[in-house]
Amino acid sequence: MPTVNIYTDNSRTKPLESILPELRKVVTRELSCGDKKLRDDEISLRILVPEASLRIANTELEIKAHSYAERVKRQDEICISLRKYMQKTCPQAGSVYVWLQLTELGHSE
Repeated sequence: MPTVNIYTDNSRTKPLESILPELRKVVTRELSCGDKKLRDDEISLRILVPEASLRIANTELEIKAHSYAERVKRQDEICISLRKYMQKTCPQAGSVYVWLQLTELGHSE
């Protein structure tokens, strides 16, 4: 189950909250591959507002997902596509950075 943690500040949470359902669909599409077709309800998204931070961007997406060969090959494309989606759909997010962390093993119940 991929997870997306969105780090931002209080002034950006409402605009980001309004795009979560569509963002989930975009993440599902970007992370689906021949080895793993995802459903929207397999993606967990959270908006997190740290008490203190020194972020690189106004809004940062940290995506954790299993490492499939196709995702590894497309990792830059996935990050760029999600950044462009965020900037176009939610300009209130400000500057956006996307990190894709692909792991070898994971388990959930």
